[in-house]
Amino acid sequence: MRTTRVVQWKEREVQVNEIPREGGGDRPGPEKCEPAYAFFCAGHGRTNSGGSWTVSLPGIICDPPVPAGDHQPSFVATPTTDGDTDDIPRPFILVVRTQRANVTVWSFQPNGKIAPDVEFSWHCVVEGTLVQ
Repeated sequence: MRTTRVVQWKEREVQVNEIPREGGGDRPGPEKCEPAYAFFCAGHGRTNSGGSWTVSLPGIICDPPVPAGDHQPSFVATPTTDGDTDDIPRPFILVVRTQRANVTVWSFQPNGKIAPDVEFSWHCVVEGTLVQ
């Protein structure tokens, strides 16, 4: 089994503001922003023969405490090629599903069929909860 390294860091001085999921919102005043911290992670993955890859954030974050409560991670995955090649990479569509601290990446061909064994790189940001 091949492994991959996950680069991670924790920012302790971030601000959090809530906006509608549909977008919009006014410039937040100090009363709308609250202090927090955030975990940042980045790595590489490969979907399996069924076109999926799943990771649990508490299982990969080294620095406790792990992401708190129902904070939904922001996770982005981008298809990549593995190793030296002169071939033009084939296009793939990656779809991410987050369920609390679990993240699944699905890979599809442009025609919508499942694409197995797709290499990708990813990065993730998730809010932690300050305990005072």
